[in-house]
Amino acid sequence: MIYPGTNREAILLRGGRLIDPAAGLDSEGDLLVQGGRIGAVGGELKKGGAEVFPARGLIICPGLVDMHVHFRTPGEEDKEDIASGSAAAAAGGFAAVACEPNTRPPLDSGIMVSQLRQRAGLESLVELHVKGCLTLAGEGNELVDVAEMKAYGAVALSSDPGPIEDAGVMQLALAECREHGLLPTLHAEASSQVPLAGGSHWREPELVQRDLQLAALTHAPLHFSHISTREAAEAIRQARMMGLAVTAEATPHHLALCAEEAPGEDANFKANPPLRSAADREAIKRALAEGTIDCIASDHAPHSPEEKALDFRDAPFGLIGLETALGVVLTMLHRPGLMSLAQVIGAMSTRPREILGLEEIRLAEGFPADITLFDPEREWTVEPERFHSKGRNCPFAGWVLKGRPIATMAGGRWVMKEGEVFSTTSR
Repeated sequence: MIYPGTNREAILLRGGRLIDPAAGLDSEGDLLVQGGRIGAVGGELKKGGAEVFPARGLIICPGLVDMHVHFRTPGEEDKEDIASGSAAAAAGGFAAVACEPNTRPPLDSGIMVSQLRQRAGLESLVELHVKGCLTLAGEGNELVDVAEMKAYGAVALSSDPGPIEDAGVMQLALAECREHGLLPTLHAEASSQVPLAGGSHWREPELVQRDLQLAALTHAPLHFSHISTREAAEAIRQARMMGLAVTAEATPHHLALCAEEAPGEDANFKANPPLRSAADREAIKRALAEGTIDCIASDHAPHSPEEKALDFRDAPFGLIGLETALGVVLTMLHRPGLMSLAQVIGAMSTRPREILGLEEIRLAEGFPADITLFDPEREWTVEPERFHSKGRNCPFAGWVLKGRPIATMAGGRWVMKEGEVFSTTSR
């Protein structure tokens, strides 16, 4: 459900647990929002004329950021669009997202990036950033005009839908991105021609090793999307020990699922990179917990029910994840003690912002009020048919998760409260 919301200037979050890992903050207290920014943080603030939101028992943290989503605009709005995708983000506790460029047509020019950013300003409930293609049409053959992409507001350049096979093109891409200060976000999985789980296991470590070697040659920073194998994680760990400026992300589904446990013919479990072994899954969990993998990103990829009902080999790759990401991570990593709440918040808020070079968000006076409130004890059952996304291709259907987003604030305005999502007309 999407409904009109309030435009009150002042909102007082009363009595929550304030956690901001970047500021070393973890304490009970109130937080006042005024004019789109944080007005005060303290033990028990005066109400004044503010709307009061009771937050006792809830975690209050800087707004979550998903740096890897597919909103299918332009070209495939029947699967998802900016309105439905940003509603799903708000429902999942995300105050900001970064969209991948493998749209139809692909976002391989500055004008296209600018046009999508303009649409996002009108249609998105949350802060929406745009990645551009790293190569023309995303085909891996010819580099885009990196300076132009930077000038028109691309927040990063992505190799989506797959790796750049030509090492020469990859080396040039890294050098150009370094020169113009634009982060390359690389897909090291096999191309979409490799259809089944496990079949592309060897490709990810090979491509990660190659790109790390090229990064060492060019002295360029780089980011790896959805790392899924233990060998790739180990290569990244070694590279960081050598001083390379490399960052990486993992998805909730690679942290929670494995090939051995997935139903063999259910295309809702078909992703690229594919689900790996239980040993890979545990290695990725450890890499995230120790900081080798920096952050968590959903790779939210909606498809129609008709497409996902096809034979497993013919069905498209991709799972939806915005509305389950926090619950899955809290259930699978926080509850067993692998990650503290501060680590979860860092991986889903602070680090994605730092990696993309976005405006800093802190739970401190004067900072923009992008805020997520969640209940780490709230149990709920995953029901994809009730999602705000147009997609229903969710591998967690029927799961009981512990931990749920309760409210999301973007730019000082509510975009979600208790599962109800505001319309863009109320912003």
